[in-house]
Amino acid sequence: MRKPSLTRSLLIWPTLPPNIYFRRASNWRPFPLNQDGCRIYSLARQAIWNACKTLDLGTEDVILVPAYHHGSEIEALIEAGIQIRYYDLNEALEPDPEELQNLLSPNVRALYIIHYLGFPQDAGFWRQWCDERNLLLIEDAAQAFLATRDGLPVGSFGHIGLFCLYKTYGIPDGGAVISTVPPPPPAGAAQTGMWRAFKRHVNWVAARRGEIGLVHLMLKPLVTWWNRSWHRLRGQYTIEFELGDPSTPPATISMHLLPKLLDESTADRRRENYRFLLKHLGDMVPGPFASLPEGACPFAFPIEVSHAREFLLRLRSRGVVGLLFWLNPHPSLPVADFPRSRELREGVVALPVHQELTQNDLKQIVSAVHEACGNLRATVTSVG
Repeated sequence: MRKPSLTRSLLIWPTLPPNIYFRRASNWRPFPLNQDGCRIYSLARQAIWNACKTLDLGTEDVILVPAYHHGSEIEALIEAGIQIRYYDLNEALEPDPEELQNLLSPNVRALYIIHYLGFPQDAGFWRQWCDERNLLLIEDAAQAFLATRDGLPVGSFGHIGLFCLYKTYGIPDGGAVISTVPPPPPAGAAQTGMWRAFKRHVNWVAARRGEIGLVHLMLKPLVTWWNRSWHRLRGQYTIEFELGDPSTPPATISMHLLPKLLDESTADRRRENYRFLLKHLGDMVPGPFASLPEGACPFAFPIEVSHAREFLLRLRSRGVVGLLFWLNPHPSLPVADFPRSRELREGVVALPVHQELTQNDLKQIVSAVHEACGNLRATVTSVG
């Protein structure tokens, strides 16, 4: 594997332009920010906990949740005292109505669906399905802020809609929730968020300057290792899933910068980037994401590869930092019972597609993928 050269560093997460402080605040407020009942916490997992508590979901209640998940949402439900029951997904990454019907019991209170990578599920159908069975519908739109389905905002169909604002814009944090019964506003003390904002600024510079990008690519794994080691020393072994204090508000810098970042063109720019990558890498894209539906607001660009971990290392050496999409499930998942979920976790790599990418960035991503694949095939053939 070649050593990293002076190359720009491109990440999944949207970067934060340094000139953002001089921009005027936008008057545009997309759903759910335009709703009086919208609440914003530091993290969406905290929004889940609060919404479930407000709707009186508790120890006697069961929620049907997908086996293909991040894990933090599952931990939030468990921390709220709720029982979970896993369901599998079909080849289109949708729930199967017949399987769900077989999982129903008198204590099932809600269905939890996820709009994967900003691609909207048929939430209208699932709302009707839930209404017919007197169930609540929880829409996880953490990756689908600004997405729509049938002209309506994703997250507006359910009794609870959840959003991660920082997955769309380069703010340090921000998890929004809209619910039929609004939870209380976060009552904790807000952090400034300045250090996390600074890191997003560094990401912006690293995406534009090769010498900074090289340093960034070399230091980022060390920082990640240190953060995980520090939490383990404190006895926190599941940092990826931790709920934290559910009353934590978003950082003050997040709420200050968000109105300056909101832009009606964001979803269009993400879709344009996705189409460009689809044109050049479409043969590697999993079936459910092989075409871009109207209303999608892509969080990342997925490709399927073999030897995914080795592929990611080779991709990183070319300045593109991808990730295995939801590699680690929540510990409560019986992994062997859900082989489709396991295959997705071990083979789907997510690439950057956010609105801060330039045309040159997109070309770098395409070139890096092709080079990494060719290099990996050559290595595998020689070993074989």
